[in-house]
Order: sequence, then structure tokens, then C-alpha cells
Amino acid sequence: MPADLPASLAIAGVVALSATLVSPSPAGLVPGFLALALLLVGGHWPLRRGLRLAWRLKWFLLSLLFFFGWLSPGAGATGWGHLVPSLEGLGDAGLRIAALLSVVFWVAWLTSAFERPAQIRGLSRWLMLAGVRGEAFARRLFLALDLFEAQQTEYRTFRQGVRGTRWSRLKAGREFLIERLDQALAGRVDTAGAQAGAAESDPPSSGRHAGVRWQVALLWLAVAAAVMLRVASPAAGV
Repeated sequence: MPADLPASLAIAGVVALSATLVSPSPAGLVPGFLALALLLVGGHWPLRRGLRLAWRLKWFLLSLLFFFGWLSPGAGATGWGHLVPSLEGLGDAGLRIAALLSVVFWVAWLTSAFERPAQIRGLSRWLMLAGVRGEAFARRLFLALDLFEAQQTEYRTFRQGVRGTRWSRLKAGREFLIERLDQALAGRVDTAGAQAGAAESDPPSSGRHAGVRWQVALLWLAVAAAVMLRVASPAAGV
């Protein structure tokens, strides 16, 4: 078996599971979260890292809650009823937030279960099958993920040096993050420094070195179960 095949299958599995959650349903979310729970019990899912990534998306998750809860009025809502969240909207928001968290948690597993070279080769394999020479892109993509995790200290230092109103400081912080992401995707950042920062923020999972094949098999079992549930109830999530 090629050394990078498990990583390639893991990347494809995460993408496939994400595709099944485009229009999420309660039943469709169960296989992914159940598999994550089994990985957690086995000590192969990075709990702190996954929760940290989810916390960094808190404002986006809250925006989903507001958009679907408050901007999707319930049936028959009139007058002041439009100003309160609807149960239907909150339920839809909850499903979409849970689906997004499932994807985030699986990405946390993926980037912890495999060494960075294996991740790059695994993604490059699929890009080459699509006719794209993707090793450079894969390196920059995973470097951007490293920066997303490791830049917190640098970002706070930058924010402390910014003066002005709260709005101007938020705007400056946003421009800082966008600029750093652009630099990462263009390959104009210190790769070693970013990867070292990410490594310091969370130690490597033991799943990188042992038992990773059964973890990938568990992921694909979750994908198969999610697909079967979606086929069995094609109207779910509509």
C-alpha cells in the first residue's frame, strides 16, 4: 500500500462526509458524530484542538443562528411576531451549525492523525488525478491552516498596538488576518515558524503513528451510513 494512500482516503472521506451535510438532517448528522465519539474514546480525536477551532468560528456560528432564527419567521407570524426567532428557524440553524461543527471536528482529526508531508501528498494525489499539479497548492493550503491555529498570539499583539475606536481596531484586525492568509496562500510566510507555532499549540496525536487505518475505515463507515440515511429519506433537510 502506498504510504500516502491512507491520507488520500482520509481527505476524500472528509470531503464526502461534508457533501452529505450540505442539506443536513438530524439522522444524517448521527454517523459522523458517533464516529468522532468513538475516536475520542479511543484517544485518537484531539478534543482541545477541535474545540479551539470551533471557538474561533463563534461569530460565524452566531450569525447563522441569527440569520435562520430571526430572518426565517414562523408560519402565520404577524406584527411583533416577526421580531422573535421562530422555532423552525432555530431548528434549521441548529442543524446547520451542527453540520459545520462536524466538518470542523473532522478537519481537526485529519490534521492531527497524519504528518504534514502525508497530508500534502494525499491532497496532491487527488489534484493530480484532476489534471492539476497541486503540490505547491497543497503546501500553501495546509500552511494557511497552520497559521489559522498559530496566529492567535501574534494577532493579539497586533491588536494591542492599534489605537482608535473599537470599529477601527476590528477593521484593522480583519485586514491583518486577510493579509496573513493571502501571504500564506502565496507562499510568502515563514513555513517553519508557522508549523512550529501550530505544533506548540497542540501536541501531535498518537494516531499519526499507530492505528490510523482503522480510523480511516471508521470515517468511511460514517460516510456510507450518512449516504444510506440520505437515500432512505431523500426529503430530509429540504
